[in-house]
Amino acid sequence: MNCEELEEMSAFFSRRCKIYDTVHPATIDGGPESKQVPAQWLPENTGRLLDLGIGTGLELEAVFRRFPDVRVTGLDICGDMLNILREKYPGRRLELHQASYLDYDFGSGLYDAALSVMSLHHYTPPVKTALYRRIRQALKSGGVYVECDYMLSEHEYPDPLEQEKLLFAQYRRIQEEQRLDPGLEYHFDTPCAVPHQKEMLLEAGFRSVEEVWRRKNTVVLVAWAPAGLDA
Repeated sequence: MNCEELEEMSAFFSRRCKIYDTVHPATIDGGPESKQVPAQWLPENTGRLLDLGIGTGLELEAVFRRFPDVRVTGLDICGDMLNILREKYPGRRLELHQASYLDYDFGSGLYDAALSVMSLHHYTPPVKTALYRRIRQALKSGGVYVECDYMLSEHEYPDPLEQEKLLFAQYRRIQEEQRLDPGLEYHFDTPCAVPHQKEMLLEAGFRSVEEVWRRKNTVVLVAWAPAGLDA
């Protein structure tokens, strides 16, 4: 099998950070609109927001428009992307960490909402489910998690679940052929099917999940954490 050498995740984005804000929205389903929609689903009381894979903060323009005083904790493995973000939003209440959200301690019951935009489509279902569980624990009672991402839908594939299996099998072959370091993250798209995404979020302890927006394979899911005694 011939395949270009996969790039380590942080290096991939560092090499493209200066053109990212122009190229990325132009090449995904939903385009720039996909960066505006997630903010619409944040709860009215959003005072603290956790943003996973925050990058250059394309989604924050709409967030700050709704919540000018929101405190944002943002994580990204690419320091160059975070530097661009800081320059774009001077004076905002940003707490940024160059770190992988896969093992970063989010704390417990701290955030009104959490957000991830075009970041999680590189990980296996077990890794995602564990991450979702930690996100749910980081939310306050009744908090909301909004995910806008590349997902496989029946509108594009006859059998999205089968396509998901094929992509993960392809990635495993590439890992073996290129002898990739299992301890590093590499840039390769392995989106999951929408029904599987919902299952993972429910398994992680969210009380309900709803698909609220879609443009081909760009989908927005909203997941609600348990409230009160159910939390």
